Amino acid sequence: MSTVVYPNYDFTISSYCNAACPSCKRYESNNNPIDSPNEPLHPGLNQIHMDFDMFKFIIERDIDLFINKSVTYEGELGDPMVHPHIKSFIDLGAGIFKSLRVVTNGGIRTSKFFRDLGDTYKNLEIMFSIDGLHDDLNGLYRRKVNTQKAIDNMIAFSDSRFGSRRDPSMVSWQYIIFEHNWFEVPEVLDFAKLYNIPIVIKINTRPKFRIKERLIPSVINQYEKNKFELSNLVLGN
Repeated sequence: MSTVVYPNYDFTISSYCNAACPSCKRYESNNNPIDSPNEPLHPGLNQIHMDFDMFKFIIERDIDLFINKSVTYEGELGDPMVHPHIKSFIDLGAGIFKSLRVVTNGGIRTSKFFRDLGDTYKNLEIMFSIDGLHDDLNGLYRRKVNTQKAIDNMIAFSDSRFGSRRDPSMVSWQYIIFEHNWFEVPEVLDFAKLYNIPIVIKINTRPKFRIKERLIPSVINQYEKNKFELSNLVLGN
């Protein structure tokens, strides 16, 4: 088991998203998680893509703050891969930061896009948030995401020149345990081992889809029986 390692800086570069996750504040009103993937967006949400030129100006102006730092592009209210200029953000970040992590649900862009990223940037990590091997499980939370496309994109990055570095500290797959997918842990670990993908299994602590406390020992037991050198278990998210 492991603890979460936080970056030096975490940038939200877009509040747009291709998914409709029930616990996301994009859809929450009065703190009630949504039940329908067609729920209207929160009226207070301002959907915007960060201006790349302004971002570049700030990073280069204050470069002493950012050089040799670990940075994440992650959207609390969006997915960075939705940004129309994500390639420019990655190119700039990989050239300045010590390491760059991009967190995504994986359901946007193409396998070629992800493979090209992995062939180009040595210090880039893509963390794919996929919580099931098929739509029947992953789609219960990562609503509107094509699970097979997300998995194909993850495999493409994993098979790339630098994406295949197999460093367990550079997690490529984040699988969150909910009440509806906890039994899939052995199969997921076997899948990650087959493709040699670094994976972290995280137990959800948010109210929506929260696993019953009595089932957590079973999850830990399943993990211990099926873990491999590139896997970790985190009790909480």
